[in-house]
Parts: sequence; C-alpha cells; structure tokens
Amino acid sequence: MGLTMSFTRVSAEELARLTTTTEWPDDFLDGLVVQDGGPSGYLDKAWAGLGYLLTQADLGIDLVDTGRPLDHENYFAWSPDDVSATAKVLSRFPFDEPALFYDPAAMDAAGVYPNIWVRDGESALHYLRHHYDGLEQVFRYAAARGSGFLQHFG
Repeated sequence: MGLTMSFTRVSAEELARLTTTTEWPDDFLDGLVVQDGGPSGYLDKAWAGLGYLLTQADLGIDLVDTGRPLDHENYFAWSPDDVSATAKVLSRFPFDEPALFYDPAAMDAAGVYPNIWVRDGESALHYLRHHYDGLEQVFRYAAARGSGFLQHFG
C-alpha cells in the first residue's frame, strides 16, 4: 500500500454540490463512480513521477496543487476549466517529450515517490508512460464532456 492518486469524472452540478457541502455521506461518494465506460483516472503511485516529469518539462501542469481542497480529507475539486486547460496541454505533449527529463538517479536523490527509479530503470519509465497515457485520455474524455474531477489523494 502507499499514496495513490485518482481522478473521478463529475458533472458540473455534482462539482458544485461537492464544493458547497460540509457533510460527505458515503453513498454520495460511492455514487460518483462513473458508469459510462470512460477511461480510468487511476494513477496508482505514478503521480509523483509524473509530476516530476511535468515540472522538469515546464508544462505548467501541477497534479498536486491545482484542485480546490474540499472539506473531506484528501479530496480535491478540479473545475471543468482546469480539466479543459490541462487536457489541452497534455494533448500537445506526447509522453516522449516529458520523458526526456527521466533521470532515475536525480529522481531518487530528490526523493520522488515511490523511490523506484534507479531500481526499476526502464521498467519504471514504462510505468510512467502507461499512466501518462491514461492521464491524457481521462482528461481529454472529461474535457470533451465539460466535466470536472473529484481528485482523491491518499
């Protein structure tokens, strides 16, 4: 187990409700699971490695600090505008561009979670590629539908 990150697509109405409620009934959270067959927003533990590459490539995407903190621990709201802007950037930069900044030794030295970069080398790069592609797909899918995200980190 460890720190994972995921994005769940929500409608603008659900997002408005999420940002104004102080009570989070479990059934409301369970009801947010998207049933339309869209791509998964689950990043597993790749979020920090992706964040490192995005920062080093100076793409202007911050996976950790973009969402608005919600009253429920470890949940953040991404507005449809945030989703759309991020989708546009991700669509302009295939993984090969941020991958130029993949430096396992520097990532381990910087303490980039989960500290597998030297140990796993090319396999870790493949892991990041897989999750970057998924990230691009889920953002593109949500942006095309005018959706926001409920981001969970923990």
